[in-house]
Amino acid sequence: MAPSTPRLVVPIDLKKKPWEQILPLHNRWHPGIPPVAEVKVGEVFRVEMVDWTGGMIKDNDSAIDVKTIDLSS
Repeated sequence: MAPSTPRLVVPIDLKKKPWEQILPLHNRWHPGIPPVAEVKVGEVFRVEMVDWTGGMIKDNDSAIDVKTIDLSS
């Protein structure tokens, strides 16, 4: 029987910067970057991610943050 919640293979602490995370974060697949986790074929799993904007887009159902985001850096 499958677990009620998929196994978390990459946890993220939203209070920490990307470089402070327990596991190194990837922004793409590359054969030179070692994997941080393994899963079985057909396994259902979860991967938490850091927002690409560094937290500038909030989960508050408002489009203001999208309209006013600073993409200069």
